[in-house]
Amino acid sequence: MKPILSDATAAPAWVVIQLLEECNLRCRMCYEWGEAGSYHALDKLAQLDLDLVLRTVRECLPHQPSFEFFGGEPMLYPGIWEVIRAIREGGCELAFPTNGTLLEAHADRLVDQGPTRLWVSLDGPAEINDRQRGRGVFKRVMRGLQALEAAKRAAGSRYPELGITYVVTPSNADHVADFFLRGIDLSLLSCVSIELQSYATREQAQAYGQALSTHFGVAATPCANGYVRDPGIFTGIDMEALTAQLIEVSAACAQRGILFHSQPKTLEVENIRNYFSANWQAMIDRRSRCAIPWITAEISARGEVTTCHTFNDLPVGNIHDHSLLEIWRGERMKQLRDYLRAQLFPICTACCRYWGGAGALPAPRKRDA
Repeated sequence: MKPILSDATAAPAWVVIQLLEECNLRCRMCYEWGEAGSYHALDKLAQLDLDLVLRTVRECLPHQPSFEFFGGEPMLYPGIWEVIRAIREGGCELAFPTNGTLLEAHADRLVDQGPTRLWVSLDGPAEINDRQRGRGVFKRVMRGLQALEAAKRAAGSRYPELGITYVVTPSNADHVADFFLRGIDLSLLSCVSIELQSYATREQAQAYGQALSTHFGVAATPCANGYVRDPGIFTGIDMEALTAQLIEVSAACAQRGILFHSQPKTLEVENIRNYFSANWQAMIDRRSRCAIPWITAEISARGEVTTCHTFNDLPVGNIHDHSLLEIWRGERMKQLRDYLRAQLFPICTACCRYWGGAGALPAPRKRDA
């Protein structure tokens, strides 16, 4: 692959690696393994070769990017400890999301290896959370958080910092404040991310598929199709009550020095209402540009490189064939950036980083669509 000159930086500032597709949960809203998840159609699950991951990490280390893992469940990856060690010894930050069910078993090793931050997924008090994520999950995660905190205290370590990600769905919208203010010890946390359920309309997904077919020769868009929801499922949410809860949790975090991230960023009733009714044009946080293709490279468990945080239907290369930096500087990447300078994809409003603001807070990559 012959590098070309462009206005892109020499290397991505943010490298996200999907280590594997396997997950030990079947969360109902997950676009991978949920009720409408695209991974159910896979004949065989993919997993990146450890040597290939380490080679890619070491290629990037001189440029000092921030790293993030993804899955499936990243902690199921057999070589995760070698990859963490390579990243941290190379002087780079590492954050990754986890469903939290394996924290208790690996608490001591996580503290010893010291990833910068873990984003733990919880969606409400025990009954509400387990309705979405599976029976007994809440208790397992809470035991893991406590074990990790005990290991940090014993080692006198700050890392890994802990964040909670909470995906607001019709099932848990009434329980946001109850969970954060009464259901969990906020002193354990350094950050909180509350994200309204990501979704796309069928019309958006169809328009996106047509754009990829016309401009990039992509025949199928299974990732996008996994996000399709009818906005009517959100009509039962009390928008005033939800907004009040979000503001209350934000204030509680500010009072305690906890970094707070929300999707969307503007917590006003009409903004929330417009989000859940797919009235994207009326939203305060609507943007016409996205910085992600100029700062972020994402590598799937199949080796495919994309820039989009949510939709991996448009690969720009594969690390089995070329190095990440060759792909980053290559012609296919230039073609994608040139397209996005003129317009966004029809489905971009279904991306959590679109509404949260690129770079405002490295939020976890979500599977909770």
